[in-house]
Amino acid sequence: MDSTNHNKASKAAFKAVYDKYWEDLFQAAYKRTRHAADASDLVQDLFISLWDHPERLQQEEDLGAYLFVALRNKIFNYFEKKTVRLNYLLAQPFKPVESEEAIFSNIRTREIKNCVAAAISAMPPRMKEIYILSREQHLSIAEIAGLLGISPQTVKNQLHTALGKIRTQLNDNGLSAFSIFF
Repeated sequence: MDSTNHNKASKAAFKAVYDKYWEDLFQAAYKRTRHAADASDLVQDLFISLWDHPERLQQEEDLGAYLFVALRNKIFNYFEKKTVRLNYLLAQPFKPVESEEAIFSNIRTREIKNCVAAAISAMPPRMKEIYILSREQHLSIAEIAGLLGISPQTVKNQLHTALGKIRTQLNDNGLSAFSIFF
């Protein structure tokens, strides 16, 4: 028998096995998985494996029993993979989806921070230094005055002017409602 006839004979034998067992295998897989697409995929994988190893068609005395045992093993693997995926998902930290209000609040906060940062960077060096010491390092007016060797009134005046610049920057960017925080 030449290879062309042998190949045709193999295809015919495979098709006969496929036609005979596909529906019963699908029903068995569907009963276990309760998902038609997954059941179909499992049976398809089984037949691909059989196609890749045609010698199994000739070695098995009871081909039907062999196919159902092989399908059972594929179903076990299917559930094992699902369990691994589920365990992975369950191990991930839960992060609820932010509400629109929270998202807009975060955007607004970033806008305010950027606006304040722009106002601070535009300040003269001494004013910027006083503002940072007061608002970011939380030093008192007396501490700033002592550290910089200037009068407490000068510190107050510089802070007042700095806060005015920040308010103006916020107003110019439509964020005036938030200037009360400064």
